[in-house]
Amino acid sequence: MTSHTISSIETFSNNDVGLVRVLTKDGSEGWGQVSPYNADITSLVVHRQIAPYALGKDALDIDKLVKEIPEHEHKFPGSYLRRALSGLDTAL
Repeated sequence: MTSHTISSIETFSNNDVGLVRVLTKDGSEGWGQVSPYNADITSLVVHRQIAPYALGKDALDIDKLVKEIPEHEHKFPGSYLRRALSGLDTAL
């Protein structure tokens, strides 16, 4: 593991706004925002469909994460996954 390993992903949301906070092993943090449309639902998607694949990965390899996570969730395509993934992408 590198010092840039993703150690936690948190969301803070209501219906209109959703924020994503990513922390790494070295204490770095990044903030991102998911789409404002049903942001509370999209924040749940961050935890259910994105975090399991992002935790423990290199935060500096953004392109790889954004490409691979949808491949893991190919059975559940849709806009919520894409909107949630945008939160991770902008936080990194």
